[in-house]
Amino acid sequence: MFSSQKIFSALLISAAFLLVAPARAQVATASLQKDPSGLYEEYRHFEKTEFEKFEKLKNFGIMYGLQWVVYAITQAETIQEHGSFHNWITNPSYAEYDKDTYDYNIFKHSLSGELYYQFYRSRGYTETEAFLWTVASSTAFEFTIETVTEAPSYQDLYQTPVLGTVVGVGFEKLSLYFHSKKTWPNRLLGYVFNPFSLLKSSQYGYVAVPVVSQNFHGVNLSWSFE
Repeated sequence: MFSSQKIFSALLISAAFLLVAPARAQVATASLQKDPSGLYEEYRHFEKTEFEKFEKLKNFGIMYGLQWVVYAITQAETIQEHGSFHNWITNPSYAEYDKDTYDYNIFKHSLSGELYYQFYRSRGYTETEAFLWTVASSTAFEFTIETVTEAPSYQDLYQTPVLGTVVGVGFEKLSLYFHSKKTWPNRLLGYVFNPFSLLKSSQYGYVAVPVVSQNFHGVNLSWSFE
């Protein structure tokens, strides 16, 4: 049987490969999606150029609230046994290198960071912006939520956002690829790799794109429908 370490290593390698995959792979995908009209519909991410006042802080607040809810549910027993208001106030001053297992420190925290990253991407953030806000959310969790039961972890401060972003970028590319296939099994996989694409308000959607063949001469245009 495969250990979780091997599985996670495979995920990281896959994500890194997707990060450096050449753009010409998208052209190959276009050819596979060609229909009689000479167009295909590609599923893409749309970056927002303008945000409403305090919109980014609102998004951060939504994620922060979700972090509290998930922590309270998944760590209910630990909170009951070791949690206290005194810990919450004093633990932020005692950051340390924790002794959690490899699975917990690398695998679970990276998946948490991946969800942070995908949430911010679904709000229309650029990859850089999504990474920076993932760092902010991870830091907020370490110093203002998890301190109810334990001191902040130095490892988690960089492992969660950095490895989470690597996995998040790879999973997002896989999600876009499967959504573009437009069959229900592929669409299902698209949602699995990026559950935030389920949100009606997410900044993902289909774009009609003319297929460019070797004999084509002209201008390549695309348009989207809201």
